[in-house]
Amino acid sequence: MLDHDVVQGLLRPGLGNILQVFLKIMDDIDFEELIGALRKIVEIYGDEIAPYAVSLCQKLSEAYVRCISQKGSDNEEADTELGLTADGLFTAIRRVLNSISG
Repeated sequence: MLDHDVVQGLLRPGLGNILQVFLKIMDDIDFEELIGALRKIVEIYGDEIAPYAVSLCQKLSEAYVRCISQKGSDNEEADTELGLTADGLFTAIRRVLNSISG
């Protein structure tokens, strides 16, 4: 949906609200889906992310720490999934920071 210029233009005025919703639902939905959607938003609206970068990075880093602290269980498959999720979260933090650093 975000691949269309018309949709991008319609969402631009509500970007702050969209990102606030992301921050609220991060604990409730699958991180993989959320990170994919956030990646797309940062790619499209990278120049407009700066006002939200601190909040985004803070929430993403909290989720990252939670993932890392859960690793080390006896379930290797769960550890692998947590590792991939943690990697995705770290990548999302890097993308947000890259978008504001130019």
